[in-house]
Amino acid sequence: MPWLIERWLSGPGWRRVAMITVVTGLVTVVAWMSLIQPHHSHFSQLEADNKQAAQRIAELQRKVLQVLPSELHVRPSNSRAFSVAEFVEESKGKLLKWQPENKEGVLEILLPWEELPGLFTRLAEYRVVSGHSFTITEQGDLLKFLIKMEFSDGT
Repeated sequence: MPWLIERWLSGPGWRRVAMITVVTGLVTVVAWMSLIQPHHSHFSQLEADNKQAAQRIAELQRKVLQVLPSELHVRPSNSRAFSVAEFVEESKGKLLKWQPENKEGVLEILLPWEELPGLFTRLAEYRVVSGHSFTITEQGDLLKFLIKMEFSDGT
């Protein structure tokens, strides 16, 4: 083997150039087939998957935009104005404190544990309650529910 390499390197210049070109070409072809081509085809597959996902997202966005307000869970147009007496009565609770101010109010009631989940649904049905924060504490067999509400203009 050393004799063959010596012969290639000691021969005429055209032979050296031809051998370097052939070896470089072979190395390039082997590198392309074993390293670059598999990654290129993998990237092509990922690109195709990305296009399909983008099409699915666009379709879902179109469907979301087509949802009519009448299909929403809470219908703002049919919502009613906030009434403390009605809210406490529907919650099967006992009014402890109602302190309304300009566009805010603090409500404190005692209610049974099982009424707590429905309380938030009922609160969402009122059109004038725009924001709230609350605290829940245990009071024996009942819950003490303290809520600070903000009211919108009601329009």
